[in-house]
Amino acid sequence: MENIKVPFRGIKKDIRARLSCYKQDWNTGIRSGFGILAPTTYIFFASALPVIAFGEQISRETDGSLSTVETLASTAICGTIHSIFGGQPLLILGVAEPTIIMYSYLYKFAKGREDLGQNLYLAWAGWVCVWTALFLFLLAIFNACDIINKFTRIAGETFGMLIAVLFIQEATKGIVSEFKIPKSGDSNQPGHGVMAQVGSEASLHTMECPCWS
Repeated sequence: MENIKVPFRGIKKDIRARLSCYKQDWNTGIRSGFGILAPTTYIFFASALPVIAFGEQISRETDGSLSTVETLASTAICGTIHSIFGGQPLLILGVAEPTIIMYSYLYKFAKGREDLGQNLYLAWAGWVCVWTALFLFLLAIFNACDIINKFTRIAGETFGMLIAVLFIQEATKGIVSEFKIPKSGDSNQPGHGVMAQVGSEASLHTMECPCWS
């Protein structure tokens, strides 16, 4: 109850803690010259590559309503804002598999309703994000971060394991899909997938072999 009685206490504490080193962080980064290129390049690719990969996945899950363009733009905008006002210029910020799952379920729910449909999916997802941001602001204002002391590390490690399992799952599904015949393809025609191509070449070799005649 003390957290609710004293709102903004945690935010003020974070601001006071960051003010002492905020200016130094930016001055050191600017004066480092070419030495900043290595971490900048690393952060760029560490943020951009997953966004591109997940952008292709979310485009497939939402029938093109969201794509790599939107994920790249949102990551760039949010990363820039967070770096400037959050005081953490080297923060890695991007899209993860739980985010893709959330937007996929939102799309499936909207697509199955006549009052929403695919046309209103983006507007509805946008309002979901607005309400989510509102709840996050309220949690920050009323010092909900203090509750984290009541949890052990197993909660964070479990969530990290979930992300790792989802990464492995999507990688496995991608590999398996390479050996499947496309939905628009004909299973009787050769050339659909690696296994079909190998089977076609084996059949051709058997027909040309004189020992079978």
